[in-house]
Amino acid sequence: MKKLILLTYTFPPLSTGGTPVVLNMCRYLPDNHWEVIVVTVEKPRGMKTDQSLLDELPENLKVFRVPHKGIATTNPASVEKAKNNPIRSMIRFIAHNYILIPDRVITWRKKVLPVLKKIITDEKPHAIMSFGPHHSLHLIALSASKETALPFIPFFGDLWLEDSYVSWPSKLNRLVESLLEREVVRKARGIIATTEASTGYFLEKYVKFCPASHVAENAYDPARISRADQPVSDSKYLTAGWTGNFFASHSPVELIEGLKMFYNRNPNSKLRINMAGGIDPVSLQKLKSPPLKDRVKHYGHLKWSDVPEFQKNCDILIGYLNNRKGSHYKNASKTAEYLASGRTILGIVPEGAMAARIRKPGRGYIVQPDPEEIAIMFESLEYQWTTSSLRVPVDFARIEEQFSAVNVMKRMAGFLDRMAGP
Repeated sequence: MKKLILLTYTFPPLSTGGTPVVLNMCRYLPDNHWEVIVVTVEKPRGMKTDQSLLDELPENLKVFRVPHKGIATTNPASVEKAKNNPIRSMIRFIAHNYILIPDRVITWRKKVLPVLKKIITDEKPHAIMSFGPHHSLHLIALSASKETALPFIPFFGDLWLEDSYVSWPSKLNRLVESLLEREVVRKARGIIATTEASTGYFLEKYVKFCPASHVAENAYDPARISRADQPVSDSKYLTAGWTGNFFASHSPVELIEGLKMFYNRNPNSKLRINMAGGIDPVSLQKLKSPPLKDRVKHYGHLKWSDVPEFQKNCDILIGYLNNRKGSHYKNASKTAEYLASGRTILGIVPEGAMAARIRKPGRGYIVQPDPEEIAIMFESLEYQWTTSSLRVPVDFARIEEQFSAVNVMKRMAGFLDRMAGP
């Protein structure tokens, strides 16, 4: 059995899109002769948590939790205070964009690096992996790798420079982070990302020294996700559901405007929208106003264990990405869950990695994140629902092969075997 040190801030009870990826590694890499030893934060700051996620951890998993007293720049309360205080707002802006580079977790370095080196000495692992974002973890893991001669493998759950959720305050800021990314790639033994477009980005940009790369699909856990029965028991309404989190520049503005158009044109529509996850206050207020009021329901943050049942109770599952630079690289972690559920999938996404996965193995519908096109698509879907002609995934053998965590982690273990050699 080989050993892998996994340095990650995204770990239960933290509840984000990256949490399923980390859980899948902890559950299924050991089946392929890789023991995962997790180094994570003791109490995550400024991000949503779900204590029930702790029950999902394997019983014999080694977890080292290191305190972090850094600045919680994403905490809603601190953000609101900053808005009401010009001086606080300026300090927060300078700290977030010019001091905490590449992100606020860099303040964890002084505390975690000595712990990390001691664990490496005691456990004698075969490789160290950093899971980002936060991308400062790649820098911390790289430092540990240099001092211990341990193979270093960064896992980019989202890209660093080309992530569509990130905006850059200045050219100087982007230049500094581009140099940091370059150093991480240059010193890495291998690179892991979640789409072929993402690994292609590294291969194209760093062609002279890019190490071997591997695509580890955002996967579903077959022990958690099963195929839903057809159809939804309540046939009075056509129910479309969304699960996830809107944050930073990722906004539901096009979806909201498209639904307004749709309901104004179709006041007697049977379409109902159920949303579960994080939504900004401004958008929430719009959901409570006509014509969306009583037609769109927000359930807040669901427990991890309740999400599969929520998805099964929908006729249509919505995947959503804003049309921003870098969106074509991304694929949401819930896409695999949607595919495995067997429900109709609507991707409100630009063309790219996520659209391809929804359209091909999922037989899903793709529409650009444009209000007019969204309104027209919902009209078409409601008509198909009334005629029982909604498309659903049918090639579950292909879906299982490509997106089941059992198979995804088996392939990743093979890559780790090659990277951990001399």
